[in-house]
Amino acid sequence: MEKISPLRASLKAFEQFKAQRIQKRQENPNTNATNPFGLTFKGITLDADVFTPSASKEVNSNQGGFGDAFVKAGKLASSAWVSTLNRFNSMKQSMISFGNRMKENAINTWDMLNKTEISFTGLFKDSVSSLQKRPVGELEEMFRSELAAI
Repeated sequence: MEKISPLRASLKAFEQFKAQRIQKRQENPNTNATNPFGLTFKGITLDADVFTPSASKEVNSNQGGFGDAFVKAGKLASSAWVSTLNRFNSMKQSMISFGNRMKENAINTWDMLNKTEISFTGLFKDSVSSLQKRPVGELEEMFRSELAAI
């Protein structure tokens, strides 16, 4: 029986993973054509090559490698611009919803404060000196009536 070391087992597992990955790449050669910005329109992820030039292909083939670099840079810049606009739009929507929540909370607080009535009548009707002159039974009755009101 052969002993398997942990290093040999992990190397074997890595080789199997590598073989599966190579096989998947051969089956689907277009795995690298993803959008680096993660931008989607109506659930469809856009590739960097979605911006097609309006010039014909014959004109583009005459430009050579330098012209192709400019075309690719233009596509990348266009994709970045669309992604930036999408992010600004989502930030704008979240700021609008936050502002609406703040407005509603302020209106609700203002309405609650308008409906709240504060009254100081009866608060200072009995001074300490007048209460000292009253009999204890009367003070006890006043105390019971105030406790019953609470």
